[in-house]
Amino acid sequence: MSPVSRGRNGKKNKQQARGEDRDDVNLELDRDGFEQLIGDIAATIARFETVDDPVDGEYLAASLLAATYGTPEYDEAFAQMFIGEAEKQSDAGALAFLRCVAALTPEPSRTAARAAADRLVAAGIDAPEWTAELEEPTTGVEYLRWPVADGQGSVLYGSFERAGRLDGVLLFVDDEDCGAANDLAPFLGEGLAEARRLTDERESAPGEPIPADEFRWQAQAALDARALHERAVVELGLDPQEPEEEDDVPHEVTDVVLRARLRVLPMPDKPLPVHVHPELG
Repeated sequence: MSPVSRGRNGKKNKQQARGEDRDDVNLELDRDGFEQLIGDIAATIARFETVDDPVDGEYLAASLLAATYGTPEYDEAFAQMFIGEAEKQSDAGALAFLRCVAALTPEPSRTAARAAADRLVAAGIDAPEWTAELEEPTTGVEYLRWPVADGQGSVLYGSFERAGRLDGVLLFVDDEDCGAANDLAPFLGEGLAEARRLTDERESAPGEPIPADEFRWQAQAALDARALHERAVVELGLDPQEPEEEDDVPHEVTDVVLRARLRVLPMPDKPLPVHVHPELG
């Protein structure tokens, strides 16, 4: 997982469009693009042979689910395609992938992934032992907010527990960028505690505890604003930028996992912010 975030540079990466094969926001794939996508699905599922940790498995599955980042109207169709291709592959890696998809997606994809996984089990395929942890309940643990001294925004911290393992995120909410989530970084176990400690040292004031529902509201609003900005980049046909750090987990992949974590938290009654077309200066 990502180390402690290395500077708040999210605004500079707004043009980092996802998926070189999609020519526009409608995700229209030509024959070559479709064949490459099918190949990417098979290659990703094959990588599950080396996975031995449920969170690592979720982030690997999220690397495919993130293909529709910024275009949520396509989430269900692509998830169903991934599920279908995995069931065709019919091996332990495909079964692990399906278990991860079920853990990451809302209905109806969740039920479809579970049903496909159950059919593979009925056919005699054994799931890797670590996938059993995906069936355990995920609970929220702690949520903090650091107001940034320069008034540009805030840093949010959220931690979650499942089967005795901790994972979580730090994200910078950039008030100068419509409240978008910039500098989003995932952490595991001891790395999560270290990230919290270093953030306390870096910011001018200690982290303030916030309720679970307020953390969900603030994080989801920030994720939505970032996704809207990235969609606008694609719509405007701007050139994508390369990631500044090759070893960082891509924002859109962490977005998939964090949204799955947020769904276990209550949501306050107040509506999420509505953004108009963002400025892309």
